[in-house]
Amino acid sequence: MKSTEFSEQFMYGLNLAIKRLIEKKALLNESLVISDKDGNIQKIPAKELLKKHQSNNTLNADQSL
Repeated sequence: MKSTEFSEQFMYGLNLAIKRLIEKKALLNESLVISDKDGNIQKIPAKELLKKHQSNNTLNADQSL
């Protein structure tokens, strides 16, 4: 397996895990604590993150939530 293939598969799995976490927290009406690209910590309702995720249709690890 080439390193690019591994990287793509790893990022796919990571994005899937993040999506599932956000969906579960949204169902439970909970929030997630995240940091933005500047390192500022924020507590955001999971439903808000889910809406943003669905509108972007993808969530990259290096993308600001």
